[in-house]
Amino acid sequence: MIFYMQFNAANIPGIIQVSDVQQQPHYYLIRIPPNWRTSYNLLGTSQDVIGSIEQISTNRWPNYEIKIGEQLITKIIHLSNTKRQLMLAPKLHWIITGNLIENNYIVHDYHHQVIMTVDNIYFKNGHEGYLLNLNQSAEPKVGILLAAVLNQTSRNTKNKRSLERLRGHQLRVSIKRNIDMHHK
Repeated sequence: MIFYMQFNAANIPGIIQVSDVQQQPHYYLIRIPPNWRTSYNLLGTSQDVIGSIEQISTNRWPNYEIKIGEQLITKIIHLSNTKRQLMLAPKLHWIITGNLIENNYIVHDYHHQVIMTVDNIYFKNGHEGYLLNLNQSAEPKVGILLAAVLNQTSRNTKNKRSLERLRGHQLRVSIKRNIDMHHK
């Protein structure tokens, strides 16, 4: 199953539309307060709440809970906080690996079967988003909520990099890298 998550133009929290390959909306992710915790509700097209993600820690790389209705499906736990991400969904026995900068992720189960891939894409209208490719055995709602967690993790990194560029730190690092490369 393939779904597209389209973020808004500035990739700021708010409403994320989830569509199928014919671009028909199936779900919406809506950010809910409080603002210090990142939480989203997953709504169907009839605006009924189907599930949610909720931030459960205030670390730099927070952990999340995924719920369908009121039932806790799993927690998402960050194990590696580098460019190469490693996360676990313990109740589902899933391992999430990916590149935080490029926003490409693979979700495996404990048998090493690919459950889902998440790829960063750009739509024709210039908006950024994700292409979700889910295995037949995967529950789409859980996959969409997991992708919302991955988007939030990525958003934190993008915001930090943007602030560094504004302060000029990124420029100095790039110049230093170029100088080091010429001396090798």
